[in-house]
Amino acid sequence: MSSSRYDLHLHEQLLLLVLRDRKGTVDYRAGHYNLAMGGAILAELALDGYIRIDDSRKARVEAVRGLGRLRDEVMDEALDQVRGSRRRRAASWVQRFGSIKRLRHRTAVGLCRRGILRTSESQLLLVFSRKVYPTVDPEPERRVIAALREAVMDDADVEPGLGVVLSLAHTTGSLKIHIDRRELRARRKRLKAIAAGEAFWTSGHSAVAAHEAVKSAVAAAQAAVAATNAAVVTVIAASSASS
Repeated sequence: MSSSRYDLHLHEQLLLLVLRDRKGTVDYRAGHYNLAMGGAILAELALDGYIRIDDSRKARVEAVRGLGRLRDEVMDEALDQVRGSRRRRAASWVQRFGSIKRLRHRTAVGLCRRGILRTSESQLLLVFSRKVYPTVDPEPERRVIAALREAVMDDADVEPGLGVVLSLAHTTGSLKIHIDRRELRARRKRLKAIAAGEAFWTSGHSAVAAHEAVKSAVAAAQAAVAATNAAVVTVIAASSASS
């Protein structure tokens, strides 16, 4: 991966979408953004050929042998986890990658090194301090948002990496931070097609096998988000019943 500030990993793009530019905090509308980042990591490993996801209903993941490293701290940690583990379902890896220690902070620090964000601190409840990451150079995020908007509003096939970011941003609520809800409702069928991987193009390095693996990774992330939402609803219902 190039060190260019415009050449971003998929999980980096998703983080830029959820961080508030001035405050450097996560927007309240971005629910389960960590799972979106976990799904993006899984999808990128598949897209770049470092892992395989079988086409069974279990969608089990295995590392491809004989390949080197990605020279990115977060991506290499995720790949090492796959290489050092038994074959697990894609949904399990989404959860694991989304739970990588200090995932948001480590990803943000990488963006700080490239001059996109900066590290700062803010006070919480006048007692605690926390790390925040305001935007220094808004252009990389603007490029991502412009590409997402074009993909939503157009009917042409989309590049798989962009399709992953769009699908996961939509699933976790961060797409509506940048595109009006009415516009998204008007393009509901288009969003559904992209989320299902039906509108991905498959040329160049994005061969059919990688294409199918990316679809599985996105589906696994969507399932993980749905399961988390269901668990929250169950806890709330149980709490209400006992009160």
